[in-house]
Amino acid sequence: MAKAIILLSTLCVLAVANFAVADVETFNVEGKVFCDTCRLGFVTSLSNTLEGATVRMTCKDMETHNETFTTEGKTDGIGKYTLKVEGDHENDICEVTLVNSPKDDCKEVVPDMVNNRVICSKNVGMHNAVRFVNPLFYQKDKPIDGCAKLVEEMELVDLLILENDKEEN
Repeated sequence: MAKAIILLSTLCVLAVANFAVADVETFNVEGKVFCDTCRLGFVTSLSNTLEGATVRMTCKDMETHNETFTTEGKTDGIGKYTLKVEGDHENDICEVTLVNSPKDDCKEVVPDMVNNRVICSKNVGMHNAVRFVNPLFYQKDKPIDGCAKLVEEMELVDLLILENDKEEN
């Protein structure tokens, strides 16, 4: 009986020690960067991923707005980036932002798609260490050939008319 108590006590001490020396929480934040070739604000069959685009993730304290963490990365051959985030940022607002496009013909920032928020805390019910971010977009200054046909096929003609009206005004 004494051996069982000693064994149980040892296991408890080891468990507590394990928590005391646990590594800092780390997350991977993943997303993609696209060139919006049709200026529609979403991925289409004519969109291109951007290799070599630079993105930055910044976390700021919700109350003080002081920066608590920042990291940068570049997209790979399929336009995907992975950013390593250290620490739990439960009290922070974290955003991934476009920094630089590698393509001179696709550098215009889409105002509503220049950054995306991401939760970087273990205390939100997510048990996965990867946080996925919505796509980020640069866009061409004018739609490429084939966009009008794509819009028609997708039955988005009203959207194209609104875009044209906006450009005329």
